[in-house]
Amino acid sequence: MRTARFAELTGAEVYGLCRLRVDVFVVEQQCAYPELDGRDLEPATVHLWFEDGEGGAAATIRVLDDGDTRAIGRVATAAVHRGQGLSARLIEAGIALCDGVPITLGAQAHLEGWYERFGFRRSGPGYVEDGIPHVPMRREPTAGDPPASPWRPRPEARREPLPAPLQGPAASVRVVGGKGVLQEEDGALLLLRTAADRLEALAARTTPGDWRAGGLLATRPEVVAHSPDGGTEHVAEARAGTGAWIAALSPALAAPLGAWLRAAAHGPVDPAAETFARALLARLP
Repeated sequence: MRTARFAELTGAEVYGLCRLRVDVFVVEQQCAYPELDGRDLEPATVHLWFEDGEGGAAATIRVLDDGDTRAIGRVATAAVHRGQGLSARLIEAGIALCDGVPITLGAQAHLEGWYERFGFRRSGPGYVEDGIPHVPMRREPTAGDPPASPWRPRPEARREPLPAPLQGPAASVRVVGGKGVLQEEDGALLLLRTAADRLEALAARTTPGDWRAGGLLATRPEVVAHSPDGGTEHVAEARAGTGAWIAALSPALAAPLGAWLRAAAHGPVDPAAETFARALLARLP
């Protein structure tokens, strides 16, 4: 999953996002409307998308800042990539970006039930836009937001230090099967997995008495882990900057992460990275 504001996008990325939206809304749905409405350029607008492996976008949404509320829109998935849960993962990530602020959207009427899965509720009478029935929807923040997802940190989870901080020179090593990269630099270890593995990135920093974790999502430090069935889990402690331990992940997410780390620990990895991986494995549920 990729996230960026307009100023951070390359020309090719802008083209890919615009092409997908035009293909879906203007061509497929035959909506004659100003797709380029100026709001993509706003500094607070965040674009989220999955790449299609060929330089384009497979699915996308954008999150707008409307002051007291946020708005999710331009929800589009290429026809060949539908049925993979990409839009669901984008919606959950978009909700997480809204920091407990109410969210609005204009849903195509036949998708009202789908958006209800994420906590949205109809907020007014239906209307027709570009010949397609729509309903206004709104999602109020709830206790513990984000996320709007069944995945929650386990209540018994607690912070624990690593046996020792990472030591050794900076190194970047590829792990078994090309499934990811372990990169250690200045005491920070970054675990990257492929999108198919549902964990986009996990950044970990060690100090003598703490282990800090954060997912690479926009510019906010937080843990964001995608479950195999499309759910999203956020470790809120990391968002608050207090640090969090991997045990905060539910078993459903700890298991696939553990499997990948086991592969990494048995692969041709740097000794310092292997020390970290084995220490982390020892504390997984």
